[in-house]
Amino acid sequence: MEQITIKTLIDVTNTDVRRTNQGTAIEVDQYRNWITLKQCIELRSLFEYDRNPTSEVIDIKGLGFGTDYKGPHRVWTFTFRPDRSGAFGSEDSQYGLLEEGMHLVPVIKNLTETINTSKAVFDLKDKKSQNTVITLS
Repeated sequence: MEQITIKTLIDVTNTDVRRTNQGTAIEVDQYRNWITLKQCIELRSLFEYDRNPTSEVIDIKGLGFGTDYKGPHRVWTFTFRPDRSGAFGSEDSQYGLLEEGMHLVPVIKNLTETINTSKAVFDLKDKKSQNTVITLS
């Protein structure tokens, strides 16, 4: 079964904190971004995954992010398996429909990201400000 990996510079930590009485406001917003990511995927397919998004600070050169971002940054990585092959396929790529469905979806910014962005969206297309990359793994 195919696996898809999403790498993003937007904080999509699954804190499982739904309300501020369960944790901090930042943890609630991180969880909101995680739920937004999940919902984008679920527009076209149910999916399975073995672990929540992980994050690490790495040099992002060559990963496909926009030219506005250079050097080391915190990158969240999430790998999942759609419930059926070709669920996100388009004429352009095997994950084109996922890319279309996620592009410009609003997110909450200024959490634990290391990027400065004026756009509070998943950006998958702008050569300068692309903050999210999808690949087959």
